[in-house]
Amino acid sequence: MMRNTAAVLVSLGALTSVAAAGKGHTVYYERNGGRFGLYIPAPEELVAPPSAIGTNIIFMNKCTGGCNITKTNSDDNRVDHSSIEGGNLSQFSQSAAVWGQVMTCMQQTYAQFNVTITDVDPGTTPHLEIIVAGTGAQVGEQSGVLGIAPFPCSQVGSCQPYIQNTMVFDFANDAYYSNKPLEICATAAQEIAHTWALDHVVDATDPMTYNNYSGMRYYKDNQKCGSDCQGSQSPFGSTCSGSGGTATHVCAGNGQATQNEITTISQLFGTSAPDTTPPTVAITAPSNNASVTPGFVVSANVTDNQAVASAELKLDGTSVGVETTAPFKWTTPSTLSQGSHTLVVIGTDLKGNTAMATETVVYGSTCMHDSDCTGANQVCNAGVCVAGPGAMGGLGSPCMGNSDCASGSCGDDGAGNKYCVSSCDPTANTCPSGFSCLASGAAGQGVCWPGADSGGTGGCNTAGNSGAPLFLLGLGAMFLVRRRRA
Repeated sequence: MMRNTAAVLVSLGALTSVAAAGKGHTVYYERNGGRFGLYIPAPEELVAPPSAIGTNIIFMNKCTGGCNITKTNSDDNRVDHSSIEGGNLSQFSQSAAVWGQVMTCMQQTYAQFNVTITDVDPGTTPHLEIIVAGTGAQVGEQSGVLGIAPFPCSQVGSCQPYIQNTMVFDFANDAYYSNKPLEICATAAQEIAHTWALDHVVDATDPMTYNNYSGMRYYKDNQKCGSDCQGSQSPFGSTCSGSGGTATHVCAGNGQATQNEITTISQLFGTSAPDTTPPTVAITAPSNNASVTPGFVVSANVTDNQAVASAELKLDGTSVGVETTAPFKWTTPSTLSQGSHTLVVIGTDLKGNTAMATETVVYGSTCMHDSDCTGANQVCNAGVCVAGPGAMGGLGSPCMGNSDCASGSCGDDGAGNKYCVSSCDPTANTCPSGFSCLASGAAGQGVCWPGADSGGTGGCNTAGNSGAPLFLLGLGAMFLVRRRRA
């Protein structure tokens, strides 16, 4: 499809259209503060594609060494020809870790379809291609444009089903995308799907949205096309029901109020093999049988062979919350009663397969001094009896990682000294006898560190300890060793 090079600006605002008489035009819209483009062809530019898409390969091109794209009358990614853009694009500039997260996100996005997501160039093999590199300015785009794609529709309901050997652009080197792998992924998924005649939708958790969202997005069934009326409109216009209300709009591809993305993509590529594999779930903090205090934090690793839909924490059978994106982390209520409590984390994948992990934690008896604790090797910490230095994994015990500690936290002073610790307030006397509350680098936060205090039972000294740990910690060299989460 051809984009005319002689374009004039015909309107301004959240939705901007650039066109030339008798030819197609580019519509610009906004999402999360960034600008994106769709090239809308003139009717005479639409060419019927073959009866089958002919490939299930989507090539994520990070332009290693740079990409030289030639703008021509039609798309052919096998020879770096694009109908909408031309120029030299710099290679993907973020870290290998960010690229890995982008690839994982895309693989999860397409896990339910018979699609291969790869960053290895297929060469002359038919494929679909997403340029994930460079900036819009490098191909002559308007300032701040973050992505652009050709759209196989000239008006509502007048569409070809897809564009063969297409190339779309996800300008990942723009400063907006810095350390935002999920946004890079969402743009990639939206731009390539536009070439299959999928329009914008209202749901912020869908890749086809231009409403703000910070998590992982997935294609959905029966999504309503349109706008939330607070940002840009759809390429073919929409009518709002009121200020800030939902727009009424028909999808460009089918002329209906909704589009079924799952059906559309499945018809093009087929579906993946039935997914009967449940997620893998592990509670990473606190450790099993850990001593906790009200408001403690629970962290979990939840992974799946395709994609995780959600993770839920239950405390004694009551839901604490549901998270849909990693890292999976919850803060428990501050009204915890004394005694044993059961934690259950339930992971669910996109196909409804579930798995869970269970462990027990203990909120000990209240105390004022160590002598108030009747359990073996317990000490009084922040008004609660917890495992002390004489207990396995107790406060002050040597450790290598969180799993070694009953508290679920292993402290490292940066000088090779690692002990099981618990949090404390450096301005209050809450640590057990023989421990000092040393600042851990963040304002108002500290840990109970083994060392001489001012004496007494259950007191805390934040200034009188002149030992090396206090000196190092005072300089911000204190780190809490946290288990890594997916």
